[in-house]
Amino acid sequence: MNVESKQVIAQCSAERLYNFACDFSNFQKMLPSQVQGFQVNGDTCSFQVAGFMQLTLQYAERSPYHTIAIAPAHGNNSPLPFRLVMNIGEQDNTSCNVVLRAEIEGGNPMVTMMIKPQLRPALDKIAEQIQYYSAGL
Repeated sequence: MNVESKQVIAQCSAERLYNFACDFSNFQKMLPSQVQGFQVNGDTCSFQVAGFMQLTLQYAERSPYHTIAIAPAHGNNSPLPFRLVMNIGEQDNTSCNVVLRAEIEGGNPMVTMMIKPQLRPALDKIAEQIQYYSAGL
């Protein structure tokens, strides 16, 4: 199952946005209040989502200025195998378009059914935060 956010326009170059997103410490200010205990350790971050389990994520793929994918870190007991992909498309030297995509493969069907209705609004909110914070990059 794939779920995509709405497309937003970031007010910075694809290079600047890519470099910003390749540092987990920049994510903390964009996360919703349900995320607690956010910690960064190099190319991994961990946090607790209210009412859910502790997650540890890592960068799974990086294609400079185009794609960043994040997935559960090896050894993390995520009940849902997923990847969160940020696709960046250069518009010009001062703006780029951004679409987020959650890719969920297999996992517990009950968990997938519970998460799916909340996923699109959450992706849209993160995309809006990227759009907002990109103006200062």
